[in-house]
Amino acid sequence: MKRLLLLAAALVAVLVALPVTFSSGHPERPTTFPNPSIGHVPAFRSSGPSIVVCKSDSGKRLKREFAPRRYHRALGLRLVQLKRCKYRDIQAAINHAKSNYRILVMPGVYKEIPSRRIPITPKKCSDQNRYFAVTEGYDNVNARSNDPPVRANFRFQHDCPNARNLIAVIGNKHVTADTNPSPAPPCDRLCNLQITGMGLRPGNVQIVGDRKKMDVIRVDRASGFAIRNVLVQEGAFNGIDGVQINGFHFKDIIARFNQNYGILTFTAEHGLYERIRAYGNGDSGVYPGSSPKGCSPANGYGNRRYGIELRKINSYGNTLGYSGTAGNSTWIHDSQFHDNSTGLSTDSFASGHPGMPQECAKWENNRFNSNNLGIFNSANQKYCGNTPFAQRKPLTRVCPQFQVPEGSGIIIYGGNRNLIRNNRIYDNWKSGIRLFGIPAAIRGENDPSKQQDTSNGNQILNNSFGRTASGRRAPNGHDPLVMHTGDITWDDEGQNNCQQGNSSADGPVTFSDGVMPGCPGRPIKAFANGALGRDAPCAAWDPKTMPRPPGCDWFDVPSRPK
Repeated sequence: MKRLLLLAAALVAVLVALPVTFSSGHPERPTTFPNPSIGHVPAFRSSGPSIVVCKSDSGKRLKREFAPRRYHRALGLRLVQLKRCKYRDIQAAINHAKSNYRILVMPGVYKEIPSRRIPITPKKCSDQNRYFAVTEGYDNVNARSNDPPVRANFRFQHDCPNARNLIAVIGNKHVTADTNPSPAPPCDRLCNLQITGMGLRPGNVQIVGDRKKMDVIRVDRASGFAIRNVLVQEGAFNGIDGVQINGFHFKDIIARFNQNYGILTFTAEHGLYERIRAYGNGDSGVYPGSSPKGCSPANGYGNRRYGIELRKINSYGNTLGYSGTAGNSTWIHDSQFHDNSTGLSTDSFASGHPGMPQECAKWENNRFNSNNLGIFNSANQKYCGNTPFAQRKPLTRVCPQFQVPEGSGIIIYGGNRNLIRNNRIYDNWKSGIRLFGIPAAIRGENDPSKQQDTSNGNQILNNSFGRTASGRRAPNGHDPLVMHTGDITWDDEGQNNCQQGNSSADGPVTFSDGVMPGCPGRPIKAFANGALGRDAPCAAWDPKTMPRPPGCDWFDVPSRPK
């Protein structure tokens, strides 16, 4: 036992000393959660006050898209709506909207030229003390991130909404001296705003970032926000960014080739991601991070509140299909995470993220397969490290923003009471699932009693490993350092972690490192077996200065398992 304690302490010291953590945490201004006891997922409305936005060629596009005879009635309705068009830019319509308005966006390419002309830091909002705050993730000397240490506060977003955002929906009219009350203040402006693309498909309304402003669309404290049937691309950080919103609905969205995240929510509640297609993003396609906790230790697995739901997601060709630091009480189902570097990640790494440690997500009836993208190769990393985002060839290159183990289906680096049930996990050439406990000191929690607060109570039930839906054998890979197959790679940390009812391509589920017991699992906490230590060198990754850390085996795509 003493040797294991020393090993854990040494690992903490090594990771804290390295220049970055291997976390996909999202740094944000200090935020607090909305009130979880009120609010709901908004439904899309077809009546009520509306504003129409269009381009000069919207009529031609409508007639071309709705040309088939079966669409003639829909075309007639849209042409009538088009006659009411008064705005050429979406932001102009938002500026004239009120709460409960609908903004109808006709087919076209929206570059939002007036917003592009606004400086990133206007003179009006340049006072550092008034308009900027240390980001989440920089609250102590142990925090590390490759993002700027100072972020615009809410007052900045309120007073200069288009400085950092191509399109901004800012939901609080009154800004007091305390710009971060707890819980987050209720919406009093642009509440229940709805944006609807009026094309036949999401790609018919394209909202194109300038690759300089952080977010293509930012929704900040504007609760009840709903958006559907649009494409967003090329944000310097996010395609859609929702912060401190209570009630949101993202539906029929394409989010592609944003420098970090396709669609991200942070300290948000009562939300639904639905029918999202996300690809080409440098971090993850979808990111529901720092969400409120919805279960207590006394609650069983069938008695939970899920504040954010994701369904029918198709996320591929990203560094990560899904990620969520402190992504608590999220329910992800009937979705596909494939052909990324890693399919799904949740963690308790990044300091300052509300809701630590991560807990109580449910992933069921999903497909995690073929996550062997290979974007950490030397040529790609050299290009990415030497070419700023704004100068890269558009819509062609995926540049990883965070380090992940290539060839992994699901990775959990510090999580509790997550339920992984009835999924199909195959053709991931490194690991099907990787589950590791994380010492709390890594995220700046130095209380000795918290150092084993992950990972506990995770259940892996009734999943199919190593076979496609048609029954074709497609095994998950092996870890080259331990030389045996790994449907489940586990460090033996914690208590009540268990697996049951799972099947694998060649019979019983295969394990790398610890063999996970059947449910309900081991009731007594155990220390990790040291498997995490093999990953420690990967924490030194930096896209410019350390693209290939010595001793790290994450970045080479493993060979296809036999």
